[in-house]
Amino acid sequence: MGRRYRSQNDNQQNCSQEETIVHPTERVVKTRTNHRTVRNIHPTEVENVNRTIVRNENYYPVTESNVNETVVEDYDCGSDVNSSNCRRVSPANTNNGGSNGNSNGCSCGRSKGWSWI
Repeated sequence: MGRRYRSQNDNQQNCSQEETIVHPTERVVKTRTNHRTVRNIHPTEVENVNRTIVRNENYYPVTESNVNETVVEDYDCGSDVNSSNCRRVSPANTNNGGSNGNSNGCSCGRSKGWSWI
Protein backbone atom coordinates (compact mmCIF):
# COMPACT_ATOMS: atom_id res chain seq x y z
CA MET A 1 0.00 0.00 0.00
CA GLY A 2 2.29 2.70 -1.25
CA ARG A 3 1.76 6.26 -2.35
CA ARG A 4 2.61 7.58 -5.76
CA TYR A 5 3.40 11.21 -6.43
CA ARG A 6 3.18 12.76 -9.84
CA SER A 7 3.84 16.37 -10.60
CA GLN A 8 1.70 18.05 -13.20
CA ASN A 9 4.23 20.49 -14.54
CA ASP A 10 7.73 19.39 -13.70
CA ASN A 11 9.19 22.36 -15.54
CA GLN A 12 7.39 25.07 -13.58
CA GLN A 13 8.70 26.51 -10.32
CA ASN A 14 5.36 26.90 -8.55
CA CYS A 15 3.84 23.61 -9.46
CA SER A 16 1.03 21.79 -7.71
CA GLN A 17 1.31 18.13 -6.90
CA GLU A 18 -1.35 15.53 -7.42
CA GLU A 19 -1.47 12.54 -5.07
CA THR A 20 -2.92 9.14 -5.96
CA ILE A 21 -3.69 6.55 -3.26
CA VAL A 22 -4.48 2.96 -4.26
CA HIS A 23 -6.58 1.10 -1.67
CA PRO A 24 -6.79 -2.71 -1.31
CA THR A 25 -9.20 -4.43 -3.64
CA GLU A 26 -12.66 -5.00 -2.19
CA ARG A 27 -13.99 -8.49 -2.81
CA VAL A 28 -17.70 -8.97 -3.49
CA VAL A 29 -19.00 -12.55 -3.53
CA LYS A 30 -22.09 -13.26 -5.60
CA THR A 31 -23.69 -16.63 -4.95
CA ARG A 32 -25.95 -18.40 -7.42
CA THR A 33 -27.89 -21.36 -5.95
CA ASN A 34 -29.08 -24.32 -8.01
CA HIS A 35 -31.57 -26.83 -6.60
CA ARG A 36 -31.51 -30.50 -7.46
CA THR A 37 -33.47 -33.50 -6.17
CA VAL A 38 -31.84 -36.76 -5.09
CA ARG A 39 -34.11 -39.78 -4.65
CA ASN A 40 -32.81 -42.16 -1.96
CA ILE A 41 -34.05 -45.74 -2.15
CA HIS A 42 -33.68 -47.92 0.96
CA PRO A 43 -34.47 -51.56 0.16
CA THR A 44 -35.52 -53.87 3.01
CA GLU A 45 -34.91 -57.60 3.26
CA VAL A 46 -36.90 -59.70 5.74
CA GLU A 47 -35.17 -62.80 7.14
CA ASN A 48 -37.30 -65.32 9.04
CA VAL A 49 -35.38 -67.16 11.80
CA ASN A 50 -36.47 -70.47 13.32
CA ARG A 51 -34.88 -70.67 16.78
CA THR A 52 -34.34 -73.66 19.07
CA ILE A 53 -33.48 -72.99 22.71
CA VAL A 54 -31.43 -75.56 24.62
CA ARG A 55 -31.65 -75.28 28.42
CA ASN A 56 -28.43 -76.35 30.14
CA GLU A 57 -28.93 -77.00 33.85
CA ASN A 58 -25.74 -76.80 35.92
CA TYR A 59 -25.43 -78.06 39.52
CA TYR A 60 -22.62 -77.17 41.91
CA PRO A 61 -22.41 -79.31 45.04
CA VAL A 62 -20.57 -77.40 47.81
CA THR A 63 -18.22 -78.72 50.47
CA GLU A 64 -17.12 -76.54 53.36
CA SER A 65 -13.84 -76.36 55.27
CA ASN A 66 -12.31 -74.06 57.89
CA VAL A 67 -8.95 -72.29 57.63
CA ASN A 68 -7.18 -70.58 60.53
CA GLU A 69 -5.42 -67.43 59.43
CA THR A 70 -2.85 -65.21 61.20
CA VAL A 71 -1.95 -61.72 59.99
CA VAL A 72 1.38 -60.27 61.20
CA GLU A 73 2.10 -56.54 60.80
CA ASP A 74 5.40 -54.95 61.89
CA TYR A 75 5.53 -51.33 63.10
CA ASP A 76 8.49 -49.12 64.06
CA CYS A 77 7.40 -47.02 67.06
CA GLY A 78 10.81 -45.60 68.03
CA SER A 79 12.27 -45.56 71.55
CA ASP A 80 9.45 -43.69 73.36
CA VAL A 81 7.04 -46.28 74.79
CA ASN A 82 4.36 -43.63 75.39
CA SER A 83 4.48 -42.28 71.80
CA SER A 84 1.81 -43.22 69.29
CA ASN A 85 3.99 -42.27 66.27
CA CYS A 86 4.34 -45.69 64.74
CA ARG A 87 5.03 -46.38 61.08
CA ARG A 88 4.56 -49.63 59.28
CA VAL A 89 7.83 -51.29 58.23
CA SER A 90 6.56 -54.36 56.38
CA PRO A 91 3.49 -55.27 54.39
CA ALA A 92 0.83 -57.44 55.97
CA ASN A 93 1.83 -61.10 55.96
CA THR A 94 -0.90 -63.71 55.82
CA ASN A 95 0.36 -66.99 57.23
CA ASN A 96 -1.91 -69.86 56.25
CA GLY A 97 -0.07 -72.69 57.96
CA GLY A 98 3.23 -71.75 56.29
CA SER A 99 6.56 -71.52 58.06
CA ASN A 100 7.89 -68.28 59.58
CA GLY A 101 11.40 -69.54 60.26
CA ASN A 102 10.10 -72.26 62.59
CA SER A 103 9.84 -75.84 61.46
CA ASN A 104 6.46 -76.41 63.13
CA GLY A 105 4.64 -73.62 61.20
CA CYS A 106 4.19 -71.45 64.29
CA SER A 107 4.14 -67.72 63.55
CA CYS A 108 4.61 -66.55 67.11
CA GLY A 109 8.33 -65.67 66.80
CA ARG A 110 9.68 -62.13 66.53
CA SER A 111 10.74 -60.71 63.16
CA LYS A 112 14.44 -60.58 62.37
CA GLY A 113 16.16 -57.26 63.02
CA TRP A 114 13.86 -56.25 65.92
CA SER A 115 14.96 -55.70 69.47
CA TRP A 116 12.77 -54.77 72.41
CA ILE A 117 13.89 -51.88 74.59
